Amino acid sequence: MERQLRPRRNKHSPQIRHRPAAALSEATTRKRKFSQIADDSVSLHKPDDEATTMAIPQVKQDIAWRALDRPYKDHDGWKKRRQQEQPPPGGWPKPPAHWPPGVRVDVGRRVYWLPPDWGQGVKLTCPSRLVTYVSPEGRTFYHRHVVERIVGRKLGPSDGKEGLINWAKTQIKSKKDFRAQTPKFHADARLFACLSKKEQSALAAPKDFHFAVISALRATDMKGVRGIVNVQAQLTASGAEPKWYVDEASLQDYLALGLDAVVGGKLVPARNKALQDAARMKKACVQVSDDICSWSYYDSNVVAIKSLQAGNLAAKKACRMRISPVAAARFLLAKMRASRSNERPKLGGVFPLANTGAAFLHKGITNEHFILGDFFVHDLSPCRFDQRMTLKEDYDFTCTHLARHGTILRCNRMFIQALHETNAGGAVAARDDSGHKERANIRVLQEKWPGVFHINGNRGDTQVIMCWKRRKGATHE
Repeated sequence: MERQLRPRRNKHSPQIRHRPAAALSEATTRKRKFSQIADDSVSLHKPDDEATTMAIPQVKQDIAWRALDRPYKDHDGWKKRRQQEQPPPGGWPKPPAHWPPGVRVDVGRRVYWLPPDWGQGVKLTCPSRLVTYVSPEGRTFYHRHVVERIVGRKLGPSDGKEGLINWAKTQIKSKKDFRAQTPKFHADARLFACLSKKEQSALAAPKDFHFAVISALRATDMKGVRGIVNVQAQLTASGAEPKWYVDEASLQDYLALGLDAVVGGKLVPARNKALQDAARMKKACVQVSDDICSWSYYDSNVVAIKSLQAGNLAAKKACRMRISPVAAARFLLAKMRASRSNERPKLGGVFPLANTGAAFLHKGITNEHFILGDFFVHDLSPCRFDQRMTLKEDYDFTCTHLARHGTILRCNRMFIQALHETNAGGAVAARDDSGHKERANIRVLQEKWPGVFHINGNRGDTQVIMCWKRRKGATHE
């Protein structure tokens, strides 16, 4: 006798009413079939070549039904996944002769790890879009780990250090990122439309910049190499020819990746060498960290917000653009050179945090706030980094510009996404777990710039807050 089905009484129950009639009928049929299972376990096999066996112990009917029928909340997403894809201009490509029936060529982005003799297709028998990988023998598989088991090796950059270096070198040579994709950005014209006519007339050409990537001890680490490849790809894709300033011990490792690298020394000497090289070429210097994932700009008419909640709302409503590093540098330099102030800023940068809501607490452009060292534009100024600083050198550099030129330019609508303080190598290697080095550098800052720097009590005694208005007396330059 068939067991009587009792309704589920949980928070997901009301969502059943929103399920399309066809799907509900199919789910009900599956549920009835499952209720007739009397064995302790059942084998469920996937179609084609990739078969798996899943043991399901005999449990209460409502728990088993919950495992088979997973209610969803996004009805529009459910419909979108089942919309029939439109063929590209010229129709769908003809599948290779060895491909099985019911599979068409996937015209979307190819996964970076798939071997070159394998194909990527889409199953035509599935109601939603199901990507499949076709072997040279015409067999279909659906998961990377299964394909790796078939070919007998790890795919992508996971074949040890030698495989990692070869993979990275290949992507750098082809100007692609670590996932073998060409970086994509919004059109530069869309960003430059946010400039005034005077600022647009001050736009410099990409060849007028010297792009310097400051890096150290990251050319052999998996995470470090990933960041290096991604930064290089974004710079070259936007028309830059970056030079890498690295430590002497790692120079050969960077050259092995195919990078244009020179010995810069430690952090501060490398920064100063990049500034000197740019001055010799009479170009604006753009210094970039080696772990930046992306650049973005939020276009909004909002001037300044008084509460963080309102700032978050303003950031959400703003038009977000993913911009290239070259476009970001040109944008900042144009604003610097078209500045209306009596003293033109020679240093420009981005908002130092990833908190977009906090950025909207400030005006779009400010002229006395901290400029982050991860990405800045330096316009032929004689200012240099203090050799005494081993950490927090960008705080001191900002104050040096303020003392000499009276102003800087920070765009509080432009952001970078970087792996701050978590990526091995770089400035992280100069820190110690006890924080003694950071406290020593803070003492130098407080002695050199009296009244400007105060300990940030919310983040311990190794972080500071900068306020140029509180400066006391003369500086020791």
